[in-house]
Amino acid sequence: MTGSIYDLGYRGYDGPRLGRRHAVSTLIGHATRSVFGLGRSGRAKIMPAFCVGLPALIALLLVGIRAIAAQSGVGEVPGIPGHDGMYAVAAVFPVLFVAAQAPELLGRDQRYRVLTLYFARALRRPDYVLAKLAALTAGVLTILLLPQVLLGAGTILMDPDILAALRKEAAFVLPVIASSLVIAVVTAAVGLAVASTTPRRAYATAAIFGVFIIPGIAAAIIIGLEVGAASKWIILIDIRALLDGVNAWFFGVLLGGSLGGHGPVLAVGGGATVALVWRYLRIQA
Repeated sequence: MTGSIYDLGYRGYDGPRLGRRHAVSTLIGHATRSVFGLGRSGRAKIMPAFCVGLPALIALLLVGIRAIAAQSGVGEVPGIPGHDGMYAVAAVFPVLFVAAQAPELLGRDQRYRVLTLYFARALRRPDYVLAKLAALTAGVLTILLLPQVLLGAGTILMDPDILAALRKEAAFVLPVIASSLVIAVVTAAVGLAVASTTPRRAYATAAIFGVFIIPGIAAAIIIGLEVGAASKWIILIDIRALLDGVNAWFFGVLLGGSLGGHGPVLAVGGGATVALVWRYLRIQA
């Protein structure tokens, strides 16, 4: 019996090995594109476009109302929100965005069982989680910052004294960035922590809505019943109220009926992030 030897041309990889950092940055870029529906069908772009575009349109309408009032000599229009009130105007859109996109970021990888491919490389499990969190945070941050930028630009352009308007708007830069960043991280972390529990998109979306909406309803009922001094602390279960409070805290605004400050919100965001990492340290890949 004789045998044959065939040279199939296989050879080892001797090119550059970019390592863990490149793997993380590549995953962040891919996840960010996925968050905005880039490189996907037109249907996938509808919700991101709606959640980013409508708050921006609202900001432009507010600028237009102010411009018309200024031209007609009315002056300041009462009830028109400024930088400190823009989050209250656009608060529903980050929740919609996270409820739609968080299950998409995590659920597909679980459903199609591709986590093994991710974790077989230089990428570690916490890297995967934090990359997805960074991408979703970037999406929410876009929703929050774009109306603020438009509102600030409109205010500056409408003021006859551009330099004075610039100085006035400069005072809002730090509160806008800080509040938007904290709100974006916490909203994204909570959404991803909930979405990580199931690969089914519909279930994850419903659960995220439930986490953001149902505690607020329960807190409002308990506060309305005035069951005792401890009832005011029930607001801690309402994530939306906590986000309103931290926004008011950054702008130095007293907000009745909620706990201002950053402590409770950071506790919620940190807890959600820890729960998310813990879930992926134990998830079957």
